[in-house]
Amino acid sequence: MRHSAKWYVATLCMGAVFLPPYIMQSHAAAVAGGGTGASHAADMAGRMQPAEQQAVVQARPAPAPGTGGTADLLAWPGVPRLGLPVLRMPDFAASAAPAAGASLPPLPWLALAATWDPDLARRAGSARARSEWQQARAVLRVGGVDLLPSGRLQAGEDQVLAGSMVGMIGAGLLAGHVLPVFGSVAREEHARADGAVPDRTTQVSVARLASQSLLGVAMALETAHGGAILCGGLAPCQTVTGLGAMVHDAWRFPGMVMTPPGGAGMIRDADIAPTLAAVAAGVDMEQVAQDEGSHDVFGAALRQAVRDGSVKPAQVQAMVMHILASFYMSGSLEHPPSFASVHNGAQSTSADTLMADVEAQGAVLLQNENRVVPFDPAWGPVLMLVRPALRPAAEKLADALRHTGLNVTLSVTTEGAGAPGTLPPATAQAARTLVLSDGNDDNRMISTLAEMGGHVAVVLVADDPDRQMPWLDTVDSVVQAWAWRDEYAQPLAALLSGQQDFSGHLPVTLTGGFYPPGMADADYRAFTRAHVIPLFPFGYGLSTHGHLTLSDLRVVRDGNHMIASFAVTNPDDAPVRAVPQLYVEMPDDLPGAGRRLAGWRSVMVAPGHTVRLSVPVSLRLVGQWNPAGGNWTVAAGDYTLSLGLSSVMMMRHATLHLPALHVPGALDSTPAPAVTAE
Repeated sequence: MRHSAKWYVATLCMGAVFLPPYIMQSHAAAVAGGGTGASHAADMAGRMQPAEQQAVVQARPAPAPGTGGTADLLAWPGVPRLGLPVLRMPDFAASAAPAAGASLPPLPWLALAATWDPDLARRAGSARARSEWQQARAVLRVGGVDLLPSGRLQAGEDQVLAGSMVGMIGAGLLAGHVLPVFGSVAREEHARADGAVPDRTTQVSVARLASQSLLGVAMALETAHGGAILCGGLAPCQTVTGLGAMVHDAWRFPGMVMTPPGGAGMIRDADIAPTLAAVAAGVDMEQVAQDEGSHDVFGAALRQAVRDGSVKPAQVQAMVMHILASFYMSGSLEHPPSFASVHNGAQSTSADTLMADVEAQGAVLLQNENRVVPFDPAWGPVLMLVRPALRPAAEKLADALRHTGLNVTLSVTTEGAGAPGTLPPATAQAARTLVLSDGNDDNRMISTLAEMGGHVAVVLVADDPDRQMPWLDTVDSVVQAWAWRDEYAQPLAALLSGQQDFSGHLPVTLTGGFYPPGMADADYRAFTRAHVIPLFPFGYGLSTHGHLTLSDLRVVRDGNHMIASFAVTNPDDAPVRAVPQLYVEMPDDLPGAGRRLAGWRSVMVAPGHTVRLSVPVSLRLVGQWNPAGGNWTVAAGDYTLSLGLSSVMMMRHATLHLPALHVPGALDSTPAPAVTAE
């Protein structure tokens, strides 16, 4: 078993764990799989010849199986003399999708984050590992977190949620001998509706990022028990200063920092300055794209820098040691995939099931006036209305709804429909209309439809946190179903028909496209600081089967944690999946004061039952990073933990006075208390 049962239980129970700034050598060895991963890396790096060391700091274009081309595939060369195999990986600057014919489509990031289910994220990682293995790839970039701040990445806008969920994806990948590389690229950011973009031109120190974006990366590494870090995806690696010292000296993380093509800069006119800057920035491995020619920074330029003494041989050996440590964590050096096993198969049933489970748990019920959802067959037929582009999706959903016993008629509008008289005649007589919508172009159509007086339910089938909803007050029900996939038809039909309850919660703030003046970010913490309530808050989600009560919140300090315990009661007659959320607030006079997610639990509560849950909250979340001491400083004061079902729906509060503390970077793996039923 790759991960000890003790640590795996701790990860699931906390909902969030944190990378210790000091990972002890014993832990680093343990994640390597054989107890000797870190020492193997140091020993193997020392046995390499200088030319071999300089070769393995790059992954270069590699022929695809059965072709003479590259298909955006890169190869880490290994060292055959020492039994280190060639390992292939995608070009991280290219599309993140699996190769043609792979058994699993790209992960539905926001839908998966909306489940708030770490176990499902691990299943997704395991399934993706099998898909990568079939394509002979041993390395995969996992986005959703990054070194640099971003209001909304693939896995949402909160570092605690995103770091935990992508870390569990990474755990699944590592179990399948695929190395997860944690970091995002610019195309994965959700652009703001007002066009504002983060400033990525000014250098920023890791000390300023420690409790922000770096927290998500750290949590991903800790939760996964290994991996690697990507820099240069959102901005050049040199934008973040002090990265190498933080990762290797303060965190004591033994693995590598790598960069996509161009992320560490480009060589021009034989100037080795970019190479020196990349080494100083802590980059260990560089990906080289097909068209980079001789502009790569760790090729001829690195060899020149070593010859003239600008880069010491010991620095190159340390880079190699970090690279090998990451590969040993995944076990891919001992169990490399082979091109001989590559095959292009149809999408598997297990992949279909996984995607269906993501939609079933991740679809979010945003509004349900008059309890129109779930649709009751006794209320008569349902008219489904869509634009032509969504007709294939609507046909699949309509068929699935009919199998639940509903009488569904599909009507397709003309492009640009919305003005009075342009909707199909059937809409005038429909008592209940279901609209599938993937963008703001549908807003006029939905508004016109709602003004006719019938009951209207809108299903949003796009990942757009800034989707405008000018019709919100005139429709009955709204469901955020995320970017459409055909596998979503049956689970969405089960939700809309009441065969399954909605249990998803938003991993992003739905802004409606409006931000308070001067807001740099669009996340829930920014809205809270501006005292503005967004359209739908982070963490929000409704149920159709019942409601939950949260009570008896108690908080005590246990070492470097606050332990919050509370009760969740389901007074209704149907089971409900609860996602109680804990938010922590620092005293108002401290830097960074404000409410932030501290942990959560995902648990099914039986009808008429109460469960008591415990969630440990690391004091790092209320500390300031102390670069000189390599630890977190917690100021004396009163700290408030709030319990609720979203970032603005707080039902219980508890205050704990803390003395001044210095919290060490190391975090032990003591499991959280188990769920107990009263």
